[in-house]
Amino acid sequence: MKEYSIFYADDDEDDLMFFEEAVYSLSGDEAVKINLHLVKNGENLLEVISQTAANNSVVFMDLNMPAKSGFEHLEDIRSNSLVATTPVIMYSTSADKQNIEKSKKLGANYYAVKPSSFRDVIKLISKALSLDFNTDTAPPNDFLLNKLAI
Repeated sequence: MKEYSIFYADDDEDDLMFFEEAVYSLSGDEAVKINLHLVKNGENLLEVISQTAANNSVVFMDLNMPAKSGFEHLEDIRSNSLVATTPVIMYSTSADKQNIEKSKKLGANYYAVKPSSFRDVIKLISKALSLDFNTDTAPPNDFLLNKLAI
């Protein structure tokens, strides 16, 4: 059985529930176990990742959160030696090129625009879990994870 840990930081309750349902539908596969850690605004994200991150961990991070933006949380992750190599996917409703480029510049592994359909969220999460972040690096044309998940 393959085991994964997913950390999802978002301040929107509906987005958290939607993502959680998608993860649980994937967890129904007996060959996959997913430990999901929901963080409501990112404030204790570093602490949660530091305490529970393991191999096959990935962070999905919303850009627009109160107090600190997803960009600021990404900078915190990349500057903390305990969690700096944890894969991060910036996960936002925004498809703005500046946000995508800034995410890449700050060290995100991928950027994903939040899909509106449940099926597409499942495909996106599945694609993220299929990546080997130890060897896979996002070439400039493939930084947008949505393109790879279709």
